This record gives sequence, C-alpha cells and structure tokens, in this order.
Amino acid sequence: MTEVCEKCGATIHIGDFPFCPHGTSNLTVADDSIPGGMTVENMGHEPRTFHSKSEWRRTMKERGLVHMVRHVPEQGSDKSKHTQRWI
Repeated sequence: MTEVCEKCGATIHIGDFPFCPHGTSNLTVADDSIPGGMTVENMGHEPRTFHSKSEWRRTMKERGLVHMVRHVPEQGSDKSKHTQRWI
C-alpha cells in the first residue's frame, strides 16, 4: 500500500517515515523467544527449560547466578582490563 504525502507530494511506501523528510527506518527488534526452548542442567537439582531469554535472565538473577565469563588475557600478558578477581 502506498500513499502520497499531502505536504511534499512524495510517495510513501510501507516502512517509510510518514513525516517530511521521508526515509526508510533501519530499526530492528531483537526476538526474546528461544524456539524449541533451551534446557539448562546446572541451575538446580532438576534440568529446566526456558522459552525466552528474559525468563532465563530473571531466573539467573533470582538465584544470584552470573553467566560464565571466560578470561582472555591481552596479548603478551596474563591480565585483561575486561575481567577482575572474584574474591
């Protein structure tokens, strides 16, 4: 479906901004769902399946858990500015 702008006469296509100056949006939305689910076996006594990333993050926060952080030192060193001591 196309429309014509009343102010400038430009043809407005689906996805274009409806106001002058017209253009196309490049915004995207990240999907929160996990198709088929993700089963995590080490968050408790029983495996648990999550069907959304937000549900998984909420459960991690409730249990005081953090996603694994892999230490990758900077070249020529055993240290990294991105990781720190846990204790």
